[in-house]
This record gives sequence, structure tokens and C-alpha cells, in this order.
Amino acid sequence: MNFENFRNDLENKISSITKFELQEYHFEPHCFGNGILVYRIKGRIHKFEYDGREDLLTWYVGPPHVKYFGAELKFIMTIVGLMIETETLKDELN
Repeated sequence: MNFENFRNDLENKISSITKFELQEYHFEPHCFGNGILVYRIKGRIHKFEYDGREDLLTWYVGPPHVKYFGAELKFIMTIVGLMIETETLKDELN
């Protein structure tokens, strides 16, 4: 799975749980497939950074009702690969 497919899969899973708003999407296919996805979900910023070289996805969350630029994000988890289970999303989004 590449980062664009991950984005589609993630958005389908999130939309089955709650509403969301895309804040930033950046994909570098010629740089190991690195990418950044940022969403506003339930008033909080959720940032997903993918390091294609190491095959690591890191998830950060901001405080409620803070704008994306300037928000101090808190580390949530690191996942090997580009798969987040729906149950993991439900647990972290609620």
C-alpha cells in the first residue's frame, strides 16, 4: 500500500466513525514515499506522518479547539507500515 491508498483507506474508516476535515496533505513519492496527513476530527488536530524509508507511521494529536498552525501536538503512537485498524481509530477518536 502506498501513502495515497493509505489516505483513502483512512478517510473511509474515519468517515464511518465521525465527520472530519482535511487540513493538510503532502505526499513525496520520489522521497521514499514519505507523507503527511492532518485532519480536524471532533475539534482536535490529528497528524499522521509517514516515514517511507523506515516504514513507520507516527500519529500526533493536538488539544481541543486549537488551530493547526501553532498547535502543540502530543505523540499518540507509532505503527509499522500503513495499516491502522478501525478499532484503534475508534478507541483514539472517542
